[in-house]
Amino acid sequence: MTARPVRAGILGCGMVADEYATTLNTNASVHLTACADLNHEQALAFAARHDCAALPVDTLLNPQSVDLLVILTPPRTHAELAEQAITARIPAVWVEKPVTTDPRAATALIAQAAKAGTLLGVAPDTLLGPALETAAAALRDGLIGDVRSAAATLLSTGPERWHPSPAVFYAQHAGPLGDMGPYYLSALDFLLGPLQVSAATARRRAERRIRSGPHAGQAFSADAPTYVAALLETGDSVPVTLTASFDAAATHTPHLEIHGTKGTLVLPDPNFHDGEILHRPYGSREASALPQTVIGLPSSRGAGVLDLAEALREERAPLCTAERAARTVHLTHAILHAASPSLPAQPPRQDTAPTTSH
Repeated sequence: MTARPVRAGILGCGMVADEYATTLNTNASVHLTACADLNHEQALAFAARHDCAALPVDTLLNPQSVDLLVILTPPRTHAELAEQAITARIPAVWVEKPVTTDPRAATALIAQAAKAGTLLGVAPDTLLGPALETAAAALRDGLIGDVRSAAATLLSTGPERWHPSPAVFYAQHAGPLGDMGPYYLSALDFLLGPLQVSAATARRRAERRIRSGPHAGQAFSADAPTYVAALLETGDSVPVTLTASFDAAATHTPHLEIHGTKGTLVLPDPNFHDGEILHRPYGSREASALPQTVIGLPSSRGAGVLDLAEALREERAPLCTAERAARTVHLTHAILHAASPSLPAQPPRQDTAPTTSH
């Protein structure tokens, strides 16, 4: 790479793309040059908002157009599009979570990228924010002693409350586990190491109703489980409970708690980069906020893309690794298989899908 800014392109111009673009446009080392979407009118509108070119998808999937491709399309398209970008020899590829919907595809994608020399980074990038960095430092320093257990809890009414077209979040391989689970599982992997499944259960509340936008009041069906509870464990046999639900009206339960021999850490929602970290020492009735670790990256979606761009310049691995992302895909499918043993441990691979954004 030369000293010029890394040319980034966004594939998929849905709601989250605006957040990414805002982050990328704040950094002089990255230039958002182009975008593409199956809905070209949507790409044109996005390009006008963020001062970049709207290209056909095939034109964007070319190293002559970009140095770094950001894939923000629906999950079922991630494997195919990432493979196309790697085959085209685009130097760096960033994929929204989950990296794929198939564990075998995730493993194959990592091998393909390594063989081609393509840098592959995968969301979530919230582990680059001050909240998880602060928690990681506290654990490394032994603030709460030896970890004895942990709990992760996502209790929500579901995206139909705020998203005008929420059905995609309830498609097969989505639901609270497939859509939001990567934030929680990646955070646990980052803080405690790789996990394995001991037991799980899942249920589905099939009928849903859109609560916002032009289709408010319209009913739709959920294909994915809307409530999942799992018992996991780390390599050191530390038990971890995970609950992910789109069926809860409200909750006061912490998103993440880690319990040790000397105290407890309470973490904020891992869907976001920042938030208060509370520490309650053993025997104390009071919790106090920990000073936040200072980081150099913005606390917003797209921070991982900025790191990937720097990794491309510095010829190093990105911090948001595809290996961790692949572990979360394997874990997600292991949870669903444990919850419903009749499901295959490895789903049939889906290689062909439209490239519309979400």
